[in-house]
Amino acid sequence: MLAAPLALWDMQGRWAEPERGMVVAFKLWLFWAAWALLPWLLALWPKLRQGATSTGQRWLHCSGLVVLAVAAWAALLEPRLLALHTHRLAVLPAGATPLRLALVSDIHVGLFVRAWQLERLVELLNAQAVDAVVVAGDWTYAPPLDLQATLAPLARIRHPVWAVLGNHDTQSPGPALTLALRAALQSHGVHLLDGQMLRFKGWDIVGLSDLWGGNPHADIVRCLPPPPLARPRLVLAHQPDTAALLPADAATLVLSGHTHGGQIRLPWITQQRVLPGISAHGWYAGHYSTPAGALFVSTGVGTIGLPARLGVIPRVDVLQLH
Repeated sequence: MLAAPLALWDMQGRWAEPERGMVVAFKLWLFWAAWALLPWLLALWPKLRQGATSTGQRWLHCSGLVVLAVAAWAALLEPRLLALHTHRLAVLPAGATPLRLALVSDIHVGLFVRAWQLERLVELLNAQAVDAVVVAGDWTYAPPLDLQATLAPLARIRHPVWAVLGNHDTQSPGPALTLALRAALQSHGVHLLDGQMLRFKGWDIVGLSDLWGGNPHADIVRCLPPPPLARPRLVLAHQPDTAALLPADAATLVLSGHTHGGQIRLPWITQQRVLPGISAHGWYAGHYSTPAGALFVSTGVGTIGLPARLGVIPRVDVLQLH
């Protein structure tokens, strides 16, 4: 009951399509109502300790406690964690300059990821000794209307920041916030690379627009000269399946996100029913070898749909390219 007025208050002043107002309100209700899991857990625990009059009752109490504990972890704790994983990727041709990159994806600032989490992310990135921060899109998820203020912590990142936009940033799906988002990101020092290339320490850094909300085919023609590569090439694309569009040996390394690693890992269901709809090629998380070159897929930081993660802790990946 308390979550209902909180959700209605919380949904005010957000980028959201008017026709999806009820959906946004329901998701915010789930976000706030999840806190009711704690008193339910506290109420059930004494009953379990006191014992039950029958085996059936005890089994029911134990099952209820396990379900509530898993739900509380998935809704209240795991989405608010932030892990750091370091990977050594042997992908460089002889003579190329090694790079150390911090890969972030799917921040989804908005409904479920709040300002304090973005602040914490910036602090973690600033604590890393890296050449650059790479953000593989999906910055937003029904964020506040004032994107300049919402994304202001990004201006404090002390490394170069290269990025592309994701499907949720380009109305695929989502509200029409792309122009405002571009302006806010660029004003805070983020170098958007959709359809562009830059040179860095002897590398070509190329960004491709989103597979659903952009035109990566045109970007490939414009920005990717055919092999052999004159220099090592890093390609940034939000969706990992974009790598399937690239010519053979077109990239030294492709960096992507989008999948969330499934976000909620349930036995059989996630692997067989959820993940195939996210990547047709089975590129869900971690390091892969593709015809275009090496691919690394981030499981991301934020959440969409349900305000929960289970078995896929939000993370930043530090990639040592050698």
